[in-house]
Amino acid sequence: KSQRYQEIINSPAFLFGRLLADLWCAAFVWKKIREFPYAITNEVFRTIEAEPGSIPTWMYEEVERLRRQYGFFHWHLAFPEVFASGGSAGGFDVVLGNPPWERIKLQEKEWFAERHPGIAGAANAAQRRRMIEALQQSDPALYRAFAEDRRKAEGESMLVRNSGRFPLCGRGDVNTYTVFTELNRSLINSDGRVGCIVPSGIATDDTTKYFFQDLIARRSLVSLYDFENREGLFLDVDSRMKFCLLTLTGAGRPNPAGAEFIFFAHQTADLGDAEQRFILTAEDIALLNPNTRTCPIFRSRRDAELTRYIYRRVPVLIDESAAEKGNLWGIRFMAMFHMANDSHLFRERKELEREGWELQGNLFVRGRERCLPLYEAKMNHHYDHRWATYTPVGDTRDLTPAEKRDPAYAPLPRYWVEEQHVTEALAGRWGKEWLLSYRWIARSTDERTSISAVAPISAYGNSSPVMLFQHNSAHIVAALDACFASLVFDFAARQKVGGANMTFGTMNQLPVLPPETYSLPCPWAASAPAGGATLADWLLPRVLELVYTTHDLAPFARDCGYDGPPFQWDEERRFQLRCELDAAFFHLYLGSEQEWREAALPELISYFPAPRNAVDYILDTFPIVKRKDEQAFNEYRTKRLIIEYYDRMAAASRNQA
Repeated sequence: KSQRYQEIINSPAFLFGRLLADLWCAAFVWKKIREFPYAITNEVFRTIEAEPGSIPTWMYEEVERLRRQYGFFHWHLAFPEVFASGGSAGGFDVVLGNPPWERIKLQEKEWFAERHPGIAGAANAAQRRRMIEALQQSDPALYRAFAEDRRKAEGESMLVRNSGRFPLCGRGDVNTYTVFTELNRSLINSDGRVGCIVPSGIATDDTTKYFFQDLIARRSLVSLYDFENREGLFLDVDSRMKFCLLTLTGAGRPNPAGAEFIFFAHQTADLGDAEQRFILTAEDIALLNPNTRTCPIFRSRRDAELTRYIYRRVPVLIDESAAEKGNLWGIRFMAMFHMANDSHLFRERKELEREGWELQGNLFVRGRERCLPLYEAKMNHHYDHRWATYTPVGDTRDLTPAEKRDPAYAPLPRYWVEEQHVTEALAGRWGKEWLLSYRWIARSTDERTSISAVAPISAYGNSSPVMLFQHNSAHIVAALDACFASLVFDFAARQKVGGANMTFGTMNQLPVLPPETYSLPCPWAASAPAGGATLADWLLPRVLELVYTTHDLAPFARDCGYDGPPFQWDEERRFQLRCELDAAFFHLYLGSEQEWREAALPELISYFPAPRNAVDYILDTFPIVKRKDEQAFNEYRTKRLIIEYYDRMAAASRNQA
């Protein structure tokens, strides 16, 4: 066998087949330098294919060098009996693996960590680049080694992105696990199976959405079992890392019943927990994530059933497939200033004071010029644009209730931006003196996930994107802000946030009550005559009282039709109002008992016989809110009060009917 093998790999047929395959790969990593007369083009490739002896010696030697450097590997040559044409031999029966999880991009800091710790420890990327360039004089050998490895990584990226070999995963900031997963799928025959261990981002990340969409569309996904590494299943992997056991099937054995999912498992024994396992069909994923067709993240079967019910009742914020009709709110998101790319526009307090600017509230003024505060996400919270302030030493602290009771008190930012830059950023797309923004940093395990706030017109960092509305009515924005702040909306958001960011794509696919909802009669406003008070009439005064606690939001109050002074900051009163609003949104999202019975599927009814049972359950999915209440009041006060309001509204609605 050994002798026969040597004869095969040294045969002219094998060597020529390998040369052609190497030549094709080499074209994508070829150095375009004057050392070579010309590069490998399609014409060159076809000429050598027709006349093997026509390849120049210099090209043959360079292709051989590249083969050794990059490790070119050709499946059809290594396993000709597996990839023979015809029959069922067009691939493997089974492919199992744990591919590498690495970015196809040289990481300068990691590369120099052992070779030159000083460069690895540079203060920032710009300083590191200067230190690397200086190596050309101080250590040419190290610089050449770095340049060669960087060029190798760029060549690999070129092949992955542009060869057509990985059409679904060769995109964005490519990670090796994604292209290996696509490769695995291409290596099986029509009846084959793939089983591999890869990061869970294969189903949830934006860069892999085309691959996951294709898996769902072709019904290739059998199961995805997601694990958190908190118990050290992989000792060399960060405990926060999420990975999955992914099983795929060949084109000849599609999975029409839907794929099976488990999320947040910690041990393989968790795979036997029927409550954690649920099935999602292609239709379910199209309902829940119509734009990206990526996978939502559910902790349990009941979470999946409840979220499906909500999405059948409530449309997503922006359905990109429905053109203008898919954006009922006329909303656009904007990251006004990037904290790194736009840092040259940011001014510090000492610098402004040296230049003669005077601090008034949290604005700097010089004559008719103004510098506006740069709001960062950590400064805002629900119905509160004064959640935190920067201190003189550069960290942040929460404002005290006493400070918030002063309607003139303004939080201080870390940086200021000249007003003209804010005006240029908005470019006439917003004509109000206030804005609605939300927190980009958001985790499903935090106390709250969805956090938005109405705040004065100002500069906003990319951690706090702003929302611009085609119809910029304050009444509409107030309703949307209340929706974003509700616990039932937050519950839905937690099923979509797999990492640490509430991206625009995630926001677009969250279930948001359409604007016309607020024009309907308020079913629990007992004093309203038939056809009288609308939901907007009931909602607006409550939101306004929560939002308008400072003089700098007087323009928002005026746009809401209110000319009075700011409302007094009263912690207990605010708590009562927020619980009342939460109860209202539970009714709006879950519907009446009759609607529940008519629309809910049997499995959901088995978990939650009535919507009130679902309210009880959703409130228990916020453990930090519960823990803080129990520490302060010896009870889950938020839950008790919301359910009390919910029951009163339900009774009032029945009486109205």
